[in-house]
Amino acid sequence: MTTPAIQDDSGHLVVPCMINGKPVIQPSQASFPVVSARTQETIHYGQTSTVEMAVKAVESADATFKVYKKTLVDERRQLLLRAADIFERRSGEAMHRQMTETSCEEPWARFNVIATVRAVREAAHAARAALTGDLPPSTSGVPLLVQKEPVGPVLMVVPWNGALILGARGIASALAAGCTVVFKASELCPWTHSFLVETFLEAGFPAGSVNFIMSDRATAAEVTEAVIAHPALRKVEFIGSAPVGRAIGVTAAKHLKPIIMELGDQSPAIVLEDANLAKAATLCATGAQMLHGQVCFGTERVIVHSSIKDKFCSLLADAFRNNPVSGSAINVAFAGKAQQVVDDAVKRGAKLIYGDNKLVGASVGPTILTDVDPESLISKNEAFAPTLFVVAVDSDEEAIVEANSREGGLSTSIFTSNYERGLRIASELEFGQVQLNQSTLNADALGPLAGWKGSGWGSHAGRYGIELFLQHRAIFLFPSEGANPH
Repeated sequence: MTTPAIQDDSGHLVVPCMINGKPVIQPSQASFPVVSARTQETIHYGQTSTVEMAVKAVESADATFKVYKKTLVDERRQLLLRAADIFERRSGEAMHRQMTETSCEEPWARFNVIATVRAVREAAHAARAALTGDLPPSTSGVPLLVQKEPVGPVLMVVPWNGALILGARGIASALAAGCTVVFKASELCPWTHSFLVETFLEAGFPAGSVNFIMSDRATAAEVTEAVIAHPALRKVEFIGSAPVGRAIGVTAAKHLKPIIMELGDQSPAIVLEDANLAKAATLCATGAQMLHGQVCFGTERVIVHSSIKDKFCSLLADAFRNNPVSGSAINVAFAGKAQQVVDDAVKRGAKLIYGDNKLVGASVGPTILTDVDPESLISKNEAFAPTLFVVAVDSDEEAIVEANSREGGLSTSIFTSNYERGLRIASELEFGQVQLNQSTLNADALGPLAGWKGSGWGSHAGRYGIELFLQHRAIFLFPSEGANPH
């Protein structure tokens, strides 16, 4: 399928919402354009969910949950394995959808598909261990049973940049736990996100187990709050920017709903003087430029020992030159913001040692900066651009302080030939993931993938991701006759 096959009443090809396994076609007034960053042309249309539809999506998830939560773990496991097989079989279509809507390059789409298959299979394999209860001793002396139960219907809001893997990982974890899902797609890639729903339902999950809604930006807050406010909705997972995460966090707190978050970061790489500098330069360049720098794990800072700064900067420029930027920004507005943060740094005295920061369509030229003012936009905020800046330090202690100095704590790299030194530094870093001699982009389907500090709450992937959607029940077995023990 090269385009959505469903039309609204104006003849537009649309990606519809889906509730209880059935598409919901709305009047053309609800349609919004999905525009290609590469061509600046409308590809097709999404359809904004109404508040009433959002409520129906929760009701469908709740009704299904009452039955689905009783399914055997092995049955869920088989369904997840079947879904992974379908993802693998239809990988070409999945890649086509993601490349069409997000203008990413083929390597990024292929990575998404491979990571999706791994994540869904790992959720299947981890389900038994994650759901196994416990028999701990009790202070009263009576037997104590601890059961793990699914929390109930959950809302998932995921972004466009890792459209396949981020959506599939969360849905698979929730389904493995026995939960049902209201999946709110990104308005920038509804066709890609609908592929996930189609696949899980094709695998045999109940019709109401994954309900699919979307909205344009104007109505996003209203639709999201309608879902969160519903009494049957029990938990929220949000992956995206910190500003939107704060807003959704406030809404969740208002309605006393727990929330899982994976937010952004200015992921740093620490390059020590004993490192393989050529390898470090190549991996830092890849980490900065992948998907036009629009990855929350992307490398934005390089903290380098002052004794090797000049040599490393030369190697880094060569690595940028030999590994050109991948893809374009998701749209012209994102590209403009990416250009703005670099321009701001240069105006404040930063040196541009590679690149010209020119904007062509929805793509901005990759850049390397040094001597960045701490008050500049790029120093204080996630750039989300194919750029990085270099900070020189004189000791391991200074490197640790610089790495930990920002709000986020998602992923960091240390490049060194001395593992003892690397582990000593790693133990002082306030990040959920530390990569030794690898790009900040690295992640594993076995998990845990966790954001520290301002980068979120909760550990994703594998059994850690499933545990996010479970709650504990303690059952005390006092005797029916005779005196109770004390």
